[in-house]
Amino acid sequence: NAFAELCPSEGPVKFVSYGSETTGSDKDAENLEKDFNYYLTGSGPKTATEYYPDTRRMLWWTGYASGMFKKVYKCPLRGRPVSESVDGADLIVPSNVTDLQNAGRITHQINMRQSVMKRMQILGVYRDVPLQAPAPVLNALKQSEANVTGMTSRPQREEDQDYTVYECYCELDLPGFEHKQKGKETGLPLPYRVTLDKDSQTILEIRRNWNEPKNDDDKDELPVVKIPFVLFPYATGVGFYGTGLLHRLGNYVMALTAMLRECIDAGMFASFPGFLYAKSAGRQLQNEFRVPPGGGAPIDLGAIGDINKAVMPLPYKDP
Repeated sequence: NAFAELCPSEGPVKFVSYGSETTGSDKDAENLEKDFNYYLTGSGPKTATEYYPDTRRMLWWTGYASGMFKKVYKCPLRGRPVSESVDGADLIVPSNVTDLQNAGRITHQINMRQSVMKRMQILGVYRDVPLQAPAPVLNALKQSEANVTGMTSRPQREEDQDYTVYECYCELDLPGFEHKQKGKETGLPLPYRVTLDKDSQTILEIRRNWNEPKNDDDKDELPVVKIPFVLFPYATGVGFYGTGLLHRLGNYVMALTAMLRECIDAGMFASFPGFLYAKSAGRQLQNEFRVPPGGGAPIDLGAIGDINKAVMPLPYKDP
C-alpha cells in the first residue's frame, strides 16, 4: 500500500501553483511535473532508474524494523540528483536526538569499493592522497547475520575489500574560516561535511554544509545546516528510529521459539528414550545400549529374571 501511494505508475510528483494563477505559471507547473515524473520513472541514461526499486526495498525494511532513511544529494559520479535508501544501522546519531535538524553530529558509514574511491579522487571530490589498504573486519553482528542467512563471512581477497568511509555532518570552528558578523568573529561553530577513511584515519574532504548568502542583506543571517537524510519510521516509539513489526512481535517470537524447542526435545526423547534399570541388571561392563536395526544387545538380568522388570523407559509426555 505504501509503495502504491508513494510510487504510482504515472509518477509520484504533483505540483500546485500558489498565488495568482496565470496561463504561463500553470503551463510551467504542468511541464515541471511531467519532466520530474519522467526523471523518476523513465528508463533513459539520464533518469533515476534506481528510484522505484530502491524505494520498494526501503519500504519493506521500514515495516520490518523501521529506522530507514532516504539520502537526497547530488551524486558526483552520476552527475545528477539521487534519492537512495540508507540502512539505519549505517547512520550514527546521538541517542537523545528527536530530529535530525537538532543533531550536533550525524555520521554516515559507507562501504566503498576501491574503484569508486579512485573515481572520487580523480574527479576531485576527495583528496588524491595515498590510503592504507582496507582491512577485513569481522564483527559479531555480521557474523551472526551470515550464519542465519547461510552466507560465508570469510575475508575476501585484498582487491575485493571495501573502504570504510565515515561521512560526518558536524560543526567546526576552523582557523581561518571563523564565522563573522558585522566584521567581528563570533566563535560560532559552522556546519561542515567531513569525510575520512576509517583504516588510515585520513581526511578525504572538508566541505561547507550551508548555503552561502546570495546578497548583502543575508550576510548577517546565521548559517543553516543542510541535512540530506529523511527518516522513514514505521511507527514512532521511544527511540529516534521508531519501531517496526519485528519489535512488536519480539515477545511472540520468544514464545514461539520456546514452544518449537519443546517440540524438538519431545521428538528427540520419543526417538531415543532414556530408561531406568535395576542395579542388579547393571553388572555388565556397560549400560549404554546401541541396538542396530534388526539387531539385539545382551543384558544381564541377575536374579530378576523378567527383563520388563529390569528396565523401564522414562515416562515422557507429548509436548
